[in-house]
Amino acid sequence: MRSLNLKWLKSFFTFDLPVNYSYIYSRFRKTHKGQLEIYASWPAEATRYQLISEYWSNVLWHYLLLVVLAAVGVCFYNGQLNGMYMLVGITVGIAAYLPLYFILYRPIFIGDFLPKLETAIAAYEGRERVWLEKCKRDQLGSRALVLLFYVFDKTSKANYLAPTDKCADQLHKVFGKSPDGMKNELDLIFKDIILRNDKRPKLKPRHIVEIEKSFEEAYAVLESMQFTAGIQQLKQVEQQFKRPKFNESGR
Repeated sequence: MRSLNLKWLKSFFTFDLPVNYSYIYSRFRKTHKGQLEIYASWPAEATRYQLISEYWSNVLWHYLLLVVLAAVGVCFYNGQLNGMYMLVGITVGIAAYLPLYFILYRPIFIGDFLPKLETAIAAYEGRERVWLEKCKRDQLGSRALVLLFYVFDKTSKANYLAPTDKCADQLHKVFGKSPDGMKNELDLIFKDIILRNDKRPKLKPRHIVEIEKSFEEAYAVLESMQFTAGIQQLKQVEQQFKRPKFNESGR
């Protein structure tokens, strides 16, 4: 722990730490996640401004460290400390900041810190996108979710589900899916499969394949739950789906 603290102080003293990419990325990730816990819609741009502010805070602390070390060195070799020395030291310290600002801190900020910060933000957002895409791939589709809800509705004998806007809105609240999408899937299950409405247009082969995949997804969930009654209920729906109306649609 002591060696890590000394390494941190050395890196800060040489002003390597504030522009270290790993440090910038970890600070961005930690700061951003902390803000997201407070504000659900906190944007990455807001965290960017916070890290820029943090950079200039590090600049101030770094410069104050240099001034303090210089003052200690002067006192050590001079052996005198009075009001005049302190006044001169403060004046020189303030005056010396401007050259360092234009020679050191500002060029590092523009040419080193900002590019690394933008790279860190892009890397973080890229990983977030990959994670979200993986979640979407792993998540059940709207049709499979409606099939499962239908099975639970029938096996529990609640008999609540129907192809109505009210039910679609309830499913939207439960699953977080689009109400219109839920309504379309309810129409498909009830009007096309259950009631077999011959006035509705026949399904295309591509849609039939997609529906079969939804059945497979629903079966996988029910089998993992070992929900026998639910599996039997889903089989009944699948048998209605496989009636001639659907099998002849691609001819």
